[in-house]
Amino acid sequence: MSSFRLHDWNDVRLIIACASRGSFAGAASELGIDQTTVSRRISAIEEAIGRPLFNRRRSGASPTPAGAALLERALRMQAAAEEFEGALHGLSSFPSPKVTVSASEGLLTYTLIPALLGHKKAELPLDRSMIRLGLPDLAFTTASDKADISVIATSPGDIPRLKGALRVRRIGTMHFVPVASRKFLKRLPPLNHFDDLAEQPLLDIGFYQAIRGLNDWNALISERKQQGKDVLVASTTPKLHQPLLGGEGVSLLPNYSTLYEPKLVQLDLAAPPMGVSLWLVAHEDTLREPAVRELYDLLAAMFLASSWYREF
Repeated sequence: MSSFRLHDWNDVRLIIACASRGSFAGAASELGIDQTTVSRRISAIEEAIGRPLFNRRRSGASPTPAGAALLERALRMQAAAEEFEGALHGLSSFPSPKVTVSASEGLLTYTLIPALLGHKKAELPLDRSMIRLGLPDLAFTTASDKADISVIATSPGDIPRLKGALRVRRIGTMHFVPVASRKFLKRLPPLNHFDDLAEQPLLDIGFYQAIRGLNDWNALISERKQQGKDVLVASTTPKLHQPLLGGEGVSLLPNYSTLYEPKLVQLDLAAPPMGVSLWLVAHEDTLREPAVRELYDLLAAMFLASSWYREF
């Protein structure tokens, strides 16, 4: 007796069709193949297992005891296959999973969350009117390793240092300018040069020091510290909000910050260009999920269409 392996589901369908139709000719008609092919395949299976599966008669074919035992299992396999096929079709209406987006706390609070979850039709700097399809359930985090999609900032010219099968796309530059509250400006003397800010109280954000594109601002912070003057350092942009609006000094923020907060004013002085590069990152496997891919493409389009993130 030779070894037999089931090579495709057609062998199972063949056995079921022969038994249900009661003849090889009936099975051939049902399956759309030649009767000789049916006879040849059944004979090959019988030869492989060493015993007959069907009794051949002029009136038709009927299962032997071995054939009946095999038929019982074939019918169970057919039922399982139909259930599996139904599940495949059902996946088209399967609910989309929650998609998690990561970025810095400032980008999440003032840009991404308002753009994706805001109630207005248009949000600056990202245009909400570009959202034409329903969004999946969203979650937000500052931890990129826990996100499906990440917006990452680097020094200009740097590429994110990441490992794995990742899709990385450059989506623009975030430009920074010195800002202060209107309350602070009422008592601020006239300023002509960016370097004059070293004489003013400065409000910094800790991670700025690691970004090469903000070196001019970081030099002001270093100069002020060398002079023994205080510099208020916040851990995130949202934590800078209260002291900045309270009139405690000048800070560096994205150039669209005054659009969100009318109490802030961009200082009218010649500041050097300062900025960070923005990148959209997602794992290739994650992007195979339609909800993730659609959101990835949407975010890329929103950033690339915004004038606030273009190179000057």
